[in-house]
Amino acid sequence: MKNKTADVNNLLRKLSKEDISGYEFVNYWDGDTTAIGLKKRNVLIYISTFDFSQTGHYDIIMEEFETGEILKERFNISYTELVADLQGL
Repeated sequence: MKNKTADVNNLLRKLSKEDISGYEFVNYWDGDTTAIGLKKRNVLIYISTFDFSQTGHYDIIMEEFETGEILKERFNISYTELVADLQGL
């Protein structure tokens, strides 16, 4: 993605090789160059790479699309944990 950081683009490349399907990329956070959004069914997923270069970890927030109700928040998680959360939807 042109307006995103190298960490986001590297994450997208890695995710493209995983066994996850049914996701749509959404860019509700266009101004946040360190984050991407995914949507699956009625769940909106915000993934942040803000401190990735220093920590090697991600932050993820999953919310119900129509109401904004937070379904899950996890901070400072590994790539493996991130993929497991995405596969769990």
